[in-house]
Amino acid sequence: MFLSAYLTLVLTQPVPEGFQPENTADRMTFSLTQSAAGWTFDWADQENRVRGTVSPAELSSGDPFKVSVAVGAFEGQDFEGPVSLSLEAVDGAWRQLETVPPPRAPPRTWAAEFVPPAPGTYQLEVAFRSSRMKSIRGTVEVGMGRVSKTTGLAIGIGAILLAVVYGLFLLFGKKDGATSEAPGPPPPA
Repeated sequence: MFLSAYLTLVLTQPVPEGFQPENTADRMTFSLTQSAAGWTFDWADQENRVRGTVSPAELSSGDPFKVSVAVGAFEGQDFEGPVSLSLEAVDGAWRQLETVPPPRAPPRTWAAEFVPPAPGTYQLEVAFRSSRMKSIRGTVEVGMGRVSKTTGLAIGIGAILLAVVYGLFLLFGKKDGATSEAPGPPPPA
């Protein structure tokens, strides 16, 4: 028989009773939960387990934050390959990818640092190869950047100087009824 005949036979078979298609996309995502040190996530399938942390707890644009993951195997040897960590803006306007080589000494954690350029929603991706390529994703919210210490100090000193100048003006400025105009030449006759 021809290949098309086999394909026709397979496609015309009825779906088995009770068959529920699996949504594998849901199994390849993780959600972040807030802890005292930052954010944590946990993901597992039949072969591997991934545990990770994102710190600090308050993520803001322009400030670096660290992502650390530990990849383990349920059976056999420990995972020893590289791990790719990436952070991408949901709108796709910005992406940073870090491929981290395996750590040489315990603790066996892979870590990368990211600096998001703008506030918004970002997708954090952890990718590694065990028996097959695995890529898991989670969503991270990044807030407005904080004012840097130098900028804050400059604004504070400027406000203090402005208050001092205004106070001096009130103390030593013009008095009621006094004019600061210098007498000029008499008007022509």
